[in-house]
Amino acid sequence: MDRTYLYVPPEESAAVRSAGAHWDDHLKCWYLDPGADRARFARWLGTESGPAELTIISDEACVAATTVQCSECGQPVEVICIHCKSGTASGELLTQFTVVDVLAVDDALARQLAPWPGFRQIVASDPDGSRYANHCLHCGAEQDDRDLHAEPGDPFFEIPHAAPGSLRLIPLVGTVRLSGDEHFTIE
Repeated sequence: MDRTYLYVPPEESAAVRSAGAHWDDHLKCWYLDPGADRARFARWLGTESGPAELTIISDEACVAATTVQCSECGQPVEVICIHCKSGTASGELLTQFTVVDVLAVDDALARQLAPWPGFRQIVASDPDGSRYANHCLHCGAEQDDRDLHAEPGDPFFEIPHAAPGSLRLIPLVGTVRLSGDEHFTIE
């Protein structure tokens, strides 16, 4: 199937349904059939804020996934980040880094991230603009990137040296393009 997956906050489910989107019960996310009028769904396609400069490029990237307790309700919540074995950031070659504070992703990466509906775009009117973040699927609370990447012991702090079984690494297909901040450990 050639579906286009959408990024829909839970409170906008009725609006996207009435616009003609379909619900994938297995992946727990909304999608469009081929041939759907994409213009009607622009606000849920992850490109509403216009073309952002995608400064991070990698052919060897994966989704790192783990489960943590929600910072608000305490329920288990799956959180993800993008981990690159190698790639470039603003033209500089880097190895073994994660991307934090994701600001924009290209359409191909957005489609590959559809199985994680808790990782979604926050459309902001403040000067910092829109960004992506993990959210609890139970209460909707944002899970702060600083609590996932910043300190030793945080789940995404040092992915290459993570304890076996503590993370799932799911390879991403093709070249991924996104913007955000790189986090890596200097050894």
